[in-house]
Amino acid sequence: MTARRGEKLHVALLSQYYQPEQIGPAIWLKELASDLVAAGHRVTVLTGFPNHPNGVVPPNSRHMLFQKENLDGTEVLRTYVYATSSEAFWRRAANFGSFVFSSLTGGLVAAPRCDVIYATLPPLPLGVTAFLLARLKSARVVVNLQDIHPEAAVAAGIIQNPTAIGLFEGMERWVYQHSDRLVVISEGFRQNLLSKGVPESKIRIIPNWADPEFVQPGCRDPELRERWGRDKFLAVYSGGLTHNSNLEPVLRAAGILRDEPFQFVIIGEGVKKQKLEEMARVQQLKSVSFMPFQPLARYPKVLCAADINLVTLRRESASASVPSKIFKMMASGQPVLAIVPPESEIARLVEAARCGFVAGTDQPEQVAEMLRYASTHRDEIAQMGRRGRSYLEQNLARKIITGRVAQLLSEVVAEQNPRGGNV
Repeated sequence: MTARRGEKLHVALLSQYYQPEQIGPAIWLKELASDLVAAGHRVTVLTGFPNHPNGVVPPNSRHMLFQKENLDGTEVLRTYVYATSSEAFWRRAANFGSFVFSSLTGGLVAAPRCDVIYATLPPLPLGVTAFLLARLKSARVVVNLQDIHPEAAVAAGIIQNPTAIGLFEGMERWVYQHSDRLVVISEGFRQNLLSKGVPESKIRIIPNWADPEFVQPGCRDPELRERWGRDKFLAVYSGGLTHNSNLEPVLRAAGILRDEPFQFVIIGEGVKKQKLEEMARVQQLKSVSFMPFQPLARYPKVLCAADINLVTLRRESASASVPSKIFKMMASGQPVLAIVPPESEIARLVEAARCGFVAGTDQPEQVAEMLRYASTHRDEIAQMGRRGRSYLEQNLARKIITGRVAQLLSEVVAEQNPRGGNV
């Protein structure tokens, strides 16, 4: 099926996560779906039963293979997921694998025909599901890469077996070859794909975004601020405590600053949380506190409560992962301290927007010095926060980026050339 440019489309969004889950892809896809519907397109979402992060499926969805619902004008088809909160490899593999297969089956049986499938990876095998569904429903397929796999998993130490790595690298090449377009979220990702022989014409850079209407400056909650440290310089990290995160330098910096008026709040869950809590306990870091994920509605107040927001990334993950939480931090109008490799996309963004500081991935002394500087230069860091907000509004706001996605989908559907090509 083809469509002329400008015609309304039927778009299928394929992702393991969707709201009410509060993980990044679930939030972005809900916003994308809403904006596509508002533009007059029909949208079907093929996703899993909500269970992140606690691994519990809602009672009305348990023991079901698939379920249909309508959310704000969007058709949502949910399929079976092996729900687990465990970070153990085989349980996570079962979680991803169950959706890869159930979405293929459920999509074939219950999903309507569409013009284009927009699939968000990881998991990498979902790209195969997207291609098969697209072929059987005469649709085009566009793949959005939130991480570069298997590189991200190898860098994090999740996959170490050479045979498994080779298998996933072969799958990666296959997905790239059989997609009509590949959407990457950074220039670094684009260079990664080009180095693997992917044609430049197949790649589009469309970053993630933040909604400046949802996260706005000046929403500081006095009660929250009082609880976390009214008279102290407050540094907040809010995000996954995953293999890619790099909070160890933050805790060591807290040790350096233990006798100074600083407070660190680490919000999130993940495989590294227990280790970080133990590290703080052993070092008797009274200035460090841990909290679970906060409700999405409260997230803007969390960001605005901080004097500075923290974003971190391991050096090994710099070329294969981009912590997109930084966009919401910029929207909050608060400055950012990025503890990331200097060659990373996050470092380039902070420098381009002039919205904060960049520290090395294993330099707690530098982190401590930057925090000291920030705490004594309040007017300067306030300007950093304002510059970050302005940069986001002009370049990375929700309506701007979702509009670019919609334009790309229309272009792909309008093409008369056959799908395929060699990588």
